[in-house]
Order: sequence, then C-alpha cells, then structure tokens
Amino acid sequence: MEYPLKIDVNISQDDYIQVEILEQELEAQLWKKSIVKTFIIESVVLALAAVLVMTLAAKKIIVIETMIFVVGAWLIFLFLFVYNYFWGVKREFNLAVQHVLRNKDTHEFFTPEKGMIYFYEDRCEFLTNEQRRYFDYSLIKNIKVIKHLYIFVMKRSKEKNLRGFAYMVVPRRDMYPDEDAMLAEICDGIVEKYKLEPWVESELLK
Repeated sequence: MEYPLKIDVNISQDDYIQVEILEQELEAQLWKKSIVKTFIIESVVLALAAVLVMTLAAKKIIVIETMIFVVGAWLIFLFLFVYNYFWGVKREFNLAVQHVLRNKDTHEFFTPEKGMIYFYEDRCEFLTNEQRRYFDYSLIKNIKVIKHLYIFVMKRSKEKNLRGFAYMVVPRRDMYPDEDAMLAEICDGIVEKYKLEPWVESELLK
C-alpha cells in the first residue's frame, strides 16, 4: 500500500447524527448493565435483611410479620427493574433519537466539516475548517464501520491538538472503491495491531 492515503471529506450534520445515534445505543446498553447490577445489589441487601428479620423473629425480638416489609421492598425493586430494563431504557433511547431526527432540518446540532484526511502507516492527519488534528493510531479506542461511515472513536487524550476530539468521521459516499478498500485494510491493521475491542452493536445502523 502506498502512503499517505489521502481522502477528501465532506462531513454533514447527518453523518454526526448517525454517530449520535450509536452513542445513544451505547448509553442504553451501559444503562441496562447498570440496572442489572443495581438490582443484584438490592436483592443481596434485602436477602441479608431477611436473614436478620428471621433471626430476630426466632429470638422473639420482633414478629415474623416484619418480613412483609422486606418482601414488599424487593417486589418494588423487581417492578422497577423489569420496567426500566424492558421498557424504560428503550423509551428514553427512542425519545432522544426522535428529538434529533425531528429537528435536524431546522436546528444545527453539529457543525458540518469539510477538508482532507491523510492516513500514514502509523498516524493520521485530519485537516478541516482550518483546524489540524493529528494523532498516532495508538490513540484510537474503537473503529466502527457502517454502511455510510468509518467512525474512529478516540481515547481520552491530554494532547492539546486533540482536546474535545471524541471521534473522527470519514463518510464513504464520496470515496472511490480503491480508497474504500485501502482504508478498510488500514482499519483492519489498526484493529489487529492495537487489539481494539468492538464498539457498540447497533440495532438501527449497520
């Protein structure tokens, strides 16, 4: 492969909206994991409370009917768990996505960018709107390739030129087939060399 691979990019608000949807899906997945973890902790605490109640009831310090409060609390936590896990998370995700999609034509949520990207063997230079961002591939956290986009999710960096730079988007629609193939090869190499973990698996964007 010849380096650098130079790609002209014209990133629209719709491109950034696709990334936002993926971010919302990731947040939903993380929230679901948090819900499960919280319910397990609550159940363990209430199980210990049940043991304590039974112990005190056996010693005639309290009445066994006190267990009703423990069971009642667990049933409330169970209801909240089932609702949030199966409906609450999906509802919040849908509301967030619908808000962006409903207003994308009348509001500028994301600033479009136009410029050029250079891919070298070990680094990338991203020149758009008179800004220059450059980074080694070791600073990439994840790479997601969907139908219309290459998305490079960045690690948190203290480098001045990368402050506030969460991800880089490369639209595929204007790429020539050989550019697309070469960039796919570069991405595969980065994933293999730096053992990158998969990002979010999307139900909406493939």
